[in-house]
Amino acid sequence: MSFERIYRKVQGIVHKARKDYYIKLWEKSDWDQEGMLILYQLLQSQPGIEEDPIKLYSYFKVKFRNYIKDKVRRQESQKRKFDRMNHEDISELSHLVAERGMLSDDKVLLRDMLRRYRQQLSEKDQVHYEALISGQRFKGRRQMVQDLQGYLSDFKD
Repeated sequence: MSFERIYRKVQGIVHKARKDYYIKLWEKSDWDQEGMLILYQLLQSQPGIEEDPIKLYSYFKVKFRNYIKDKVRRQESQKRKFDRMNHEDISELSHLVAERGMLSDDKVLLRDMLRRYRQQLSEKDQVHYEALISGQRFKGRRQMVQDLQGYLSDFKD
């Protein structure tokens, strides 16, 4: 039996996991590729498993979901906080940063302006500000970005 035919048998497990979990920047083809990789490893470690469909489904499901859970844990771990930041936040504020990097005095000025902006926020908005800085989503995020851009408008070239 060809590898593609065997993969089609377990592909539903991959697509269900895709609906259940979110992994940053993964598209459908990435999910299929990882599913094929896990299936290949399973076929190598358990020769003949493709002959027993029940065993194939259960072994693959456990192995694939554990793999995905590890990916999600890694993505969400505190040590990798930078990896979780949404790259769109950088593009929304990139016009504020010079192309070859900021000078030290500009960095100090920007940090001071951000500190003052945060201090003038309510407690609830400070929580939202922290969520914005760490790349999280929340209701009112777009408005806060616009407010912050307005506040930092003097900082533009």
